[in-house]
Amino acid sequence: MKISIQSNSHQSGVTVIELLVVIVVISIIAAFAMIQRGSANAQLTRQNSAQQLKTAFERARFDSVKRRPNEGNPNTEAHAKVTVTPTSFTLRRYNNDANGAPGAVDVVTTLPPGVVIALYDGTTLTTRDVSFNMRGETAASPAAQFRVCNDSCASPTNSNANVVIVTPTGTVNLLSGSSTLPTFGAPAVTPISNSAGINPDAVL
Repeated sequence: MKISIQSNSHQSGVTVIELLVVIVVISIIAAFAMIQRGSANAQLTRQNSAQQLKTAFERARFDSVKRRPNEGNPNTEAHAKVTVTPTSFTLRRYNNDANGAPGAVDVVTTLPPGVVIALYDGTTLTTRDVSFNMRGETAASPAAQFRVCNDSCASPTNSNANVVIVTPTGTVNLLSGSSTLPTFGAPAVTPISNSAGINPDAVL
């Protein structure tokens, strides 16, 4: 009886070292992918927060234009406003009751972890009220200019910050983090004589 012994020296296969190298390479690629995903998620969260702040300003402006509160102190209850802090903002609108008296309705938005609001000029933000009059203009002084940033606004860039500004006429703009603010001059005013037959309450 003849016994045949075959050698495995010519068979192809994967050694343990080759398998370990492949595992290490895949692990490195996966780690880079997770880092990129985390950065993208943080940017998306910040951009959503900046958009929500912009929307809050726009809703406050619309509320004041719709209700046309009496002129006077812009911080009185009749004026819709947004109160901004480093970690939240509050939209205050009003619902008039049957007697026409305004009743305040507050909507508080707390920023997600890792997102903060600062003033555009770098000064410390504690609490800022931005209110709107019957024409939708803001009486904020100094100007309502904010940065919404990831973690800190110390070094704002397009990848870690957004700018939200409210112009004196009440329009709201959302810009990238390193944008230079546009300048707004005083609007030109053309006097109209009393004999023109135009209602003095008309606003153009």
